[in-house]
Amino acid sequence: MAATIVSSLSGYQDDWIPLEWDEEVIMRVKKNSAVESLAERHSMNTTTKRILRQQGYLVTAGKTYTRDDSDLDYVTLTARRFMGQSVLDEDDTADANMIVDTVLRRSQDWAISYLTAFDNACLGVTATEDGTNAPFTSVYKAIKTNDTNAGYTANANYVNHAGAATAAYADLSKTLRLVETSDYWDEGQALVIANPAFREVLRNIVDLQGRPVFVQGQGADSGQPDRLFGVEIFWSRGAKTSPAMSAAPSGNPLVIFVGNRSLLKLGVRSGPETRMALADAHADVDDIAVKFRSRRGFQLGHVKGFSVLEKTA
Repeated sequence: MAATIVSSLSGYQDDWIPLEWDEEVIMRVKKNSAVESLAERHSMNTTTKRILRQQGYLVTAGKTYTRDDSDLDYVTLTARRFMGQSVLDEDDTADANMIVDTVLRRSQDWAISYLTAFDNACLGVTATEDGTNAPFTSVYKAIKTNDTNAGYTANANYVNHAGAATAAYADLSKTLRLVETSDYWDEGQALVIANPAFREVLRNIVDLQGRPVFVQGQGADSGQPDRLFGVEIFWSRGAKTSPAMSAAPSGNPLVIFVGNRSLLKLGVRSGPETRMALADAHADVDDIAVKFRSRRGFQLGHVKGFSVLEKTA
């Protein structure tokens, strides 16, 4: 981080400086954001990008070929800006080393909020996509909405868990069944994204033979992640419902089953990155302005590859 910023001090007023992926700040984002860490990444050179999608192909047997007349459709990624800004007193950043240290600390603060807000935008926002309060159509919103292009009926892959401990096993098993019986299930690529509020719930659930359905590992970095019904779990604080994107969502916690993690489509336009500017002679105060941003797009590859359990009590 220090080398990146110090070497650019002479021109930082005009340039966005990438926060490199091997730096502490970005490692924090990747480790704690389910979507940043696990989604299939697509580079974006423009604001929008189409990803082609095939929903089935005619297969016949015998000696005569039959033409497949199905159409390729597509999902569209639209890059949105996730931003932050700090204003710093120049007395607190009196030399290059102090600038580096201050920007690093503020970068860490921004990253903590960004990772939760971004996951919440992708997973739990309940509003219709508008680019600001609802940057994308979240997994939750997609599951609750009709999609004629995908042949999906609203709430078909939704389970309401009312909080009764005796119903937890059946509700979780039903939610998994909704997606594992679909054409979009891949055992090796399946994933569970859950809010940490479910940890206690899962620890108390056993199957009919008394075996725990939740197996606590030693963390994803060790190669032994937590598992539910044998499927890897990624814990995300953003996996809660919220009427608008929030870095501290306060709605209902969610468990999201993903049939194939490649169905999480992440568009990467730029960032995370930072930009700084000193006060000039015309300014009334001696302040340094620092901006942070990440430009991202998000879409579901196919809604039938997802199912959602919402804990409503």
